[in-house]
Amino acid sequence: MGFLRTLFLLALAVISVIASQHAHAQVTAYAAGQGAVNSIEVGVEVRASVLGRCGFATSGAPSGAVDQADFDQSGFTKDFAIQLNCSGASRIAVSSANGGMANSAAGATGYQTKAPYNVALYVAADNGTNASASCAAATLAAGGSCTFAGTASTAAGLRLGGASTKANGSYLRVSAPAYSGTDTLAAGRYTDTLSITVSVSP
Repeated sequence: MGFLRTLFLLALAVISVIASQHAHAQVTAYAAGQGAVNSIEVGVEVRASVLGRCGFATSGAPSGAVDQADFDQSGFTKDFAIQLNCSGASRIAVSSANGGMANSAAGATGYQTKAPYNVALYVAADNGTNASASCAAATLAAGGSCTFAGTASTAAGLRLGGASTKANGSYLRVSAPAYSGTDTLAAGRYTDTLSITVSVSP
């Protein structure tokens, strides 16, 4: 009987150890006052991403025209408001169709049919930073050397380092002093068309 009683006690000890290990493998939460544990903490990792977007805000693209009589004597200046809708850094670029204001009339000796003018960009971010540059229209034609000439891309155009989604006072400015070239400007209408593009930037 002593041997059987010893085996029985050993069996109870093994069962007790197994039960103890099983109890530690799972944790039960109890209401306050009904057990030692009343909460269980677990970690759940949540991840998401937002793709960058960039463009002009509604009615935020610069548009309009300059029509200045006798500009060769008086010059001109005009600002066109810009409002971007870019959730991160952006680039903005400008191209000129004629590289200056061109007159379709045939030129003659001693007369010029293309008048120079300047284009300036000022763009502001929501965090207060800004970027600006100014170039002659001649450098905005195809292959031009202006820092913001051509079509905006992730690597081309004037770079604004922060998000811009508000009316921050950004603008495109066209201007020209009174003409001072050696050759007289031929009489007639002078025109140019600027194209403005915007892109996300790394």
